[in-house]
Amino acid sequence: MRFAGTACGAAILVLVANIPAQAQDSPDKGGEDAFAAHRWSAEFALQAALEAWNYNANHTELYGVQEGVAYGLRHGLVLTANQRIYYVSQRGNDTWVLGLTSGLRGRLYRKSRASAFWQFEAGVSDAAIAVKPRGTRFNYLALGRIGALVRLNARLYLNNSIDVIHVSNASLKGRGRNPDIEAIGLTTGLIVGL
Repeated sequence: MRFAGTACGAAILVLVANIPAQAQDSPDKGGEDAFAAHRWSAEFALQAALEAWNYNANHTELYGVQEGVAYGLRHGLVLTANQRIYYVSQRGNDTWVLGLTSGLRGRLYRKSRASAFWQFEAGVSDAAIAVKPRGTRFNYLALGRIGALVRLNARLYLNNSIDVIHVSNASLKGRGRNPDIEAIGLTTGLIVGL
């Protein structure tokens, strides 16, 4: 039920965020834009998050790396595909999680070399041992973020964001085996235009 509410909220965010933002600079004519149509880029980032609200008996921390690719669907809207590797500290049997996600990133506002953006991704993950005691190895991932890209040069961008991360198995093994994670964290990384 929590996963459905998170997914519904994310869908509303995507619809609202696609309303054209006012007072934006015009698109780069030279292609120096991470949100340009038909442009590929590679992404690399570090992420750390703490469980923000806890319906479970223990507290969880996530530390990870992310790598992926992005493609400009149209000016201001980018399709993303990422692989994530998390170390999950769960006060007992810590574990490693491999996740695959895809989603959308849209520009909210642009001024000079900086762009504010929203991003939503969803996917699946597999862990070495159960994520959260009483949980499962297989889980769904949903990530939402608000951040800023700063152009460092024609092909390189600094990416910083505040993230909300949801990890859950959607009660596939029963409600007693779905101790989900709701975490808030920070991501910093680089985007390289290809």
